[in-house]
Amino acid sequence: MHADQHTVSVVIATLGRDTLALCRAALEKQTRPPDEVVVVFDRERRGAAWGRNEGIARATGDLIAFADDDGVPPPDWLKRLIAALDRYDAAVAGGTFQETDPLLDAIRRRRPLPVTEQIDQGGLVGNTGNILFKRDWLNVCEQEDGYIFNPFFDGPGEDWELSWRLRTRGATMVYVPNPVTHLRRVTPGQYCRHAFQRGAGIAKLFQVMRADPSGIVPQDSLLWGAAGKRTKPRWLRALWTKVLGPFDWGHFPDKRLFWCFWIGEKCESAGFLWGLLRGALAAGVTSVPDRKSFVSPTMARKS
Repeated sequence: MHADQHTVSVVIATLGRDTLALCRAALEKQTRPPDEVVVVFDRERRGAAWGRNEGIARATGDLIAFADDDGVPPPDWLKRLIAALDRYDAAVAGGTFQETDPLLDAIRRRRPLPVTEQIDQGGLVGNTGNILFKRDWLNVCEQEDGYIFNPFFDGPGEDWELSWRLRTRGATMVYVPNPVTHLRRVTPGQYCRHAFQRGAGIAKLFQVMRADPSGIVPQDSLLWGAAGKRTKPRWLRALWTKVLGPFDWGHFPDKRLFWCFWIGEKCESAGFLWGLLRGALAAGVTSVPDRKSFVSPTMARKS
């Protein structure tokens, strides 16, 4: 047993990228090694939610960390996440990324993140490429919702939706400024396609979250509020910021990077509108699927 008294599982859901080997090598060099690494190959492309649920089902740890197959954690990654979780008696601890792609790096630098460890009130924690959960809290989601990661999300957004459900249950989250190196490289076309998919995921999150009576929001957004509390969508400002803007080209070292980002914002807006339309057509009304309408692979095996 390690000094921290925990058993830690690291889950990696992957499509089989070559960078997986680099991620695994970084995990082997941790100053606090994981007790097990669970790699789930999504050969049938069932999605990140499926892969992560499957990984949780296979894991044995009381703490479960997630890493992406194109991320390289620093040597003290697990040690710092575990220490923060214990120090604050938190449900979740997580951080962000150091980008290696010029476009992604410029985008991430637009909004500087805190440099000190702190309780997260505004949605800093959520990305499953750099996060650690107490398993007991994940079990509560599974028992009450029927799943951990929501299968309704067949694209980006399932990680932030889980963090939001944990927030609605009173979970404490800690931001740890210890970035994982992100090896992903994108072409303009790849970035725009991902932006469209991200917009569709935001639409699903918007639908699910707005149907919930708690008033808790997953992160600061013009669509739903800030500082953890829901407000009415600020559609005009969102239109100005996303459809006409953004206008902060000064944050980009190369104007070509800015224009790629600018076009990507339009793709994200289109994806959001498509996601809303698809959700309305699928339901026949403006309502959204109820949490209980989904069953995770784990719950299916238990039934």
